[in-house]
Amino acid sequence: MLGLRAGVAVTTLALLSGCGPGEGGGGFETAAEAPAPQVVFRSETYGVEMAYPENGVQGSDDVTGYFDNAGWQVFAGPDQQGTRLLSLLLEGSNEITTGELRLGVSRNPEQLRRCTQPGPLARPDTVSSATFDDVEFTSYSAGDAAMNHYQKVHAFRTLRDDTCYAIDLIVRGTNPEVYDPPKTPPFAQDEAFHRLQALLGGFSFIERK
Repeated sequence: MLGLRAGVAVTTLALLSGCGPGEGGGGFETAAEAPAPQVVFRSETYGVEMAYPENGVQGSDDVTGYFDNAGWQVFAGPDQQGTRLLSLLLEGSNEITTGELRLGVSRNPEQLRRCTQPGPLARPDTVSSATFDDVEFTSYSAGDAAMNHYQKVHAFRTLRDDTCYAIDLIVRGTNPEVYDPPKTPPFAQDEAFHRLQALLGGFSFIERK
């Protein structure tokens, strides 16, 4: 399960909402179904917060596949310094298909210099920009495959307050046809990216301490 790091707090919030008189139509007072409880990951040291559903994802510190480097960002080598703040796995992830959102940071001078440069496996035609919490990130897609294993990535990078922030949406796994009989993936790759993309709405910057 998720390991907490310095300057990090995780809390669970049950967010409630309702409708006032007449909002349900016909003059009756109704109440909307309460949203699912949210877990809030917060790092005041690095000034970031991520709210995500209590169900459907789980924190993990484990290596989850052939290409997983367990680094602070998906393309980090063993000598590239940084901190992996948060790794969220989609519920149902297994050796056939895993969906992961990874949030990492680095203040290493070399990592700051190359922060927004597309990774070594980036597809040049996918390099673009995206905005989260009014902050612009460089975005790109990348992928790799070997020995019946694959990894596909939607990457986001920004340099802010002398810190490189990396968000990676990762789908990795194994060709199910190599098993006898072939195994069924827990979810399609497109579905995994759709679910991971939805989690980005919970990301925000906060005041650093």
